[in-house]
Amino acid sequence: MKSSISGSRLRKGFVFLGVGISVGALGVWGGVHASGEDRPAFAVEYAHASTIGDFSTDERLVGFADFVFHGTVVTKKGTTEIDGMPETQWAVKVNEVFEGTLQSGSTTVVNQTGGYDEDSNSLTLMEGDLPLQVGESYVFSTRKMSDRAWYTMVPVYGAQPVGSTTQPFPAAEDMDGDGTSTVGDHWKQMVRDQVEPDIGAGDGPEPTDEPSEQPSDVPTGDPEPTDPAD
Repeated sequence: MKSSISGSRLRKGFVFLGVGISVGALGVWGGVHASGEDRPAFAVEYAHASTIGDFSTDERLVGFADFVFHGTVVTKKGTTEIDGMPETQWAVKVNEVFEGTLQSGSTTVVNQTGGYDEDSNSLTLMEGDLPLQVGESYVFSTRKMSDRAWYTMVPVYGAQPVGSTTQPFPAAEDMDGDGTSTVGDHWKQMVRDQVEPDIGAGDGPEPTDEPSEQPSDVPTGDPEPTDPAD
């Protein structure tokens, strides 16, 4: 059985690279200011996970994840800093569950490594990661944090854009026996055939900071189902 992990384990082996990028393309994070008399110049850093593990195949990705589900991003909820790395929280409506105890129709909080720091006027993203977009849907591969009431995406591969799980996926087995192979079948197959990757034990201090904006109006932990019409 897979156990919950601390935030420091997900961040083991990160290195930071300074990169210039268009401010307009990153406005989804909110509050990004490119200039101002008393503000430092806007900057972007990419954090590279150098030793955390190889999640480039969906079998290994699912093998590391505790919760795999299709969901739609509802809104950005808050930002916090853990071990010097910003984290951004998003409210996500759960559409379909492939692994874990979340329930379809519920709303939960997904945490993405990276975020905007207003004091330094800088944005940090995982190298190869893209900011989540409100209104867009993804297949999320996440870990339940032992000391947080949210689900943290596996870096880079943990949010794969998928508009609908009923889209054709010819390479997948017909897992539900309905005569078609779909994206949903693919992820069910990956859960069945998952391979646990070789991950180091991790070290470093346990995170203690709380979000600067607590998502108090969104169920946390293992949420109960909500009425999608609400």
